[in-house]
Amino acid sequence: MCFSRIKLNDIYSGKILKKLNDSKKLTEFDRESLFIDIYKNAEKVVHQFLSNNFIDKFGIAEAIFVGIKKLILKSNLKSPILLIDGNYNFKKKQAENNFYFNYHSIIKGDEKIASISAASIIAKVKRDRYMNKLSEKFPEYLFSEHKGYGTKKHIELISKYGYSKLHRLSFKLKKNEDKPSF
Repeated sequence: MCFSRIKLNDIYSGKILKKLNDSKKLTEFDRESLFIDIYKNAEKVVHQFLSNNFIDKFGIAEAIFVGIKKLILKSNLKSPILLIDGNYNFKKKQAENNFYFNYHSIIKGDEKIASISAASIIAKVKRDRYMNKLSEKFPEYLFSEHKGYGTKKHIELISKYGYSKLHRLSFKLKKNEDKPSF
């Protein structure tokens, strides 16, 4: 999860970050290059990881809300308006937690909004680097190859070696099934 605040007029004028796009549509080389450019040109970049255990215990929706809350607190921004990639409604969670923020959920926002694209790239590069480090500690799972995504190879390795302490237990395989059940 990542938050970035970039001078948008610099992006739209073509001065910087010409290849900015959804992180999943970029090559690893382009993501790494843009990662450096984003840090050079951003007013502020803040990121937050939440553990697999937290996600398993509270669910992905709660993890996203808590991640946003932590990002807001880390950023020290007063009354930010957040642009969030996806289709989220946090009104109930805000009331339950007595923590309010202004936001707009934008479906495919990482394809449409420069700051969401930038945040997507930062998050993906940081996560990929983290997965590369985990691959050194748990080489049998080949995290550096599939980056923890539910690829056929990743699923085969879970079937062969079982779940590690890093895996989300909510990422379960049903018997005789080659795709995870979420």
